[in-house]
Parts: sequence; structure tokens; C-alpha cells
Amino acid sequence: MPNERQNSGANRPPNSNMNRAETAIRPNNNPNRPPSAYASPPRTEFNNLSPQERQRVLENNRRLQNLPPAQRQELQARAQVWDKLTPGQREHIRNDVLPKWQDLPPDRKRAIQQRLGVLKNMPEYARNQHLHDPNFTRGMSEEDRDTLRDLSHLHVGGAPEPPNE
Repeated sequence: MPNERQNSGANRPPNSNMNRAETAIRPNNNPNRPPSAYASPPRTEFNNLSPQERQRVLENNRRLQNLPPAQRQELQARAQVWDKLTPGQREHIRNDVLPKWQDLPPDRKRAIQQRLGVLKNMPEYARNQHLHDPNFTRGMSEEDRDTLRDLSHLHVGGAPEPPNE
């Protein structure tokens, strides 16, 4: 005698409810939130990438998986900060801050990195107090203070890394 559980659904009428795949397509709209609060960024499907882009994605993923957990967590935290930036802020980092950083001599980079390490986990108000404290920025040029301010709001403790987009 066949197992009743295995065949119990064979004579059921089709369910009028949508299946899971269909519900996954529907966005989870909340009428109490503005659309920007839940709109996800456009995604490029892996299969639509060029072979070179696919290879780069796979290589980046392999490198990420081979990192020590603490380093992987740091990169994920940086990615979350980057994801929260507006397109204008990202453009400013890419076009203004990163090129300046790359052109800085090592001693000026170290001076900024040292201060970023102090500011990294501070709340916003304390970070702003330090950034406006002449003793904290003593010996820094106006340009270096601007770079320090820009990087401090990214909550990084070291050099900015080019975005992997």
C-alpha cells in the first residue's frame, strides 16, 4: 500500500494563492515609508556580465573568502557605509577625495591615518568636536584637514580604497 502522505496532494484542486516564486517578485511596499526607503539599487545579473566582468567578480569573491574573518568583516562594514552614501557623495569620493589621497606623500597619509584611527568609532558630535579642535589638526594643511573631514564621515580608520562596483 503506498504511503498516504506522499499521494495526499495528488487529488487537490489547484491553489488560487500565488506560489513563493510569485510572491518573491512583488516588492514589499510599505505605504508609511517614502519609496526611497525601500527601493533596492538596480542589480546587474551575473549572467548578463561580460566574461571579463564575470571573471573579476569570481576572483574578487575568491579573494574575499580567503581573507581572515576580521578583515572580511571590516570590508563588509566599509561596503555598508558605501551603500548608504548618496550618488553625489560617492562621486565626490571617487572624483575628489580618492585622487587627492593617492597623490599625498606617505608622511601626510600617515598623519591623516593616525587621526582617522582616533575618530573611527566616535559618535558624530565627538568626531566633529575633534575635527574643529586646532590641537587635533595642528600641523595639517587646509587640504589635509578637508581630506580628514571627508574620510572621517566614512568611518574609516585608514586609507580609502577604490570602490569595487
